[in-house]
Amino acid sequence: MSISIGAIGMLLGIILLIVLSMRGFNAFLAAVLASAVVIVTNGLPFWDSIIGTWATGMANFVGTYLLMFCLASAYGEIMKVTGAAESIANFLFKIFGAKWTPVATLIVTWILAYGGINAFIVVFAVYPIAMPMFKKANISKNLMPAVFLYGSVVVLVCTPGVTAGLMYALSEGLGVSVLSAPIMGVIALIVALAFGVFYLMFCAKQLEKKGEGFEPSQSDIDLENSHAGKELPPLWSSIIPLIAVMVLRVAFLKAGMPTMPASYASILIATLLLMVLQYKYLKGHAVKDYTVGFMSSINPLLLSAGIMGFAAIINTCDSFQIFISFAKYLCDVLNPYVSAIISINIFSGITGASMSGAQIFANTMADTYLSYGINFEALFKITSIASMGLDTLPHCPTFIAMAAVCGVTTKKAYGHVFWCTVVAPIGLALLCVVLAMIGIV
Repeated sequence: MSISIGAIGMLLGIILLIVLSMRGFNAFLAAVLASAVVIVTNGLPFWDSIIGTWATGMANFVGTYLLMFCLASAYGEIMKVTGAAESIANFLFKIFGAKWTPVATLIVTWILAYGGINAFIVVFAVYPIAMPMFKKANISKNLMPAVFLYGSVVVLVCTPGVTAGLMYALSEGLGVSVLSAPIMGVIALIVALAFGVFYLMFCAKQLEKKGEGFEPSQSDIDLENSHAGKELPPLWSSIIPLIAVMVLRVAFLKAGMPTMPASYASILIATLLLMVLQYKYLKGHAVKDYTVGFMSSINPLLLSAGIMGFAAIINTCDSFQIFISFAKYLCDVLNPYVSAIISINIFSGITGASMSGAQIFANTMADTYLSYGINFEALFKITSIASMGLDTLPHCPTFIAMAAVCGVTTKKAYGHVFWCTVVAPIGLALLCVVLAMIGIV
């Protein structure tokens, strides 16, 4: 089949995946169907592609993140059942009040993400804290995925000195440090926080006016009933394990431990510390609670893994070269910074992941941009922020996993996600273009 038909098939596959996800269709099955469309229209061997490419892409993701998902989910479950999460939530509620609940959640998410908790798993740590706060403030849980994504992705990447994987991919491709463009980063961070506060507060008020309040899932109700009339653990014993996760990870990294093992070890040790400190509230059912939490991550993991299999199919298609060629064409007709924003969003949007978008951009486009004589540090910051844009279309695996953990539908939650993690990062990247043009880096 021709490359042009294959490119159309790729777009049809992405559209099908988005439409099915928005209609509440199981994301894993939607990924299989979308992959089939791409395989057929690109003339790929069907079963070899499904059993080989798609399954391998899925398996690679599961192999990388299985233990991380399970450990983080178990940590979150122990936080919930012991009441430690509610103790932290009550403390934050007293400080911020009902009105500022979304902002408090955003700040906690950002801090944990900056401390090294991956965006895929930060929801397991923050949801147990956010849920009782949102309940007391009677704010719809449909806002939660936007808060978690904005704090752990957009605000995080604006923050100078972040050590996320996509930052390393871009910094290596462009030959700069991950600490590049600090002034530009600080300005982008301030604007990002200001927008986040404004938007989340505005949405909370609008949802209240529409009569859309907190709707607990069955697990939320069960948890509330289990805590009814019971003493909650003290704040100090609840917050120490949370701090330990970040401190231990930094210590392990400085000791030379690789990134993923450092994350595994820090979460596992923090969970054991939490279980020791809260043993009074776990006595007789500690193993059961840990096991429930450990296994409850499998569904969100598989939903995300199915979509990563779809991305693997996309990456093997010859027709993907059309999009790379189009991105290179933009270099010749637009401002290099602006064309870079469009190019990296094409890659992130098609693959559904900013990390993939950054890697493709670094591997296929970096040399082209380096030949223009523009400020590489500015380009690094602009593209790192811009890569957050179209990667969070409805088929984004991180969004789907967060929606599953929060117990909300992708259709109802996505409107807020669109403004926070599609519109906002592209706007912030354009702001950085302006800064670069006037020499602020």
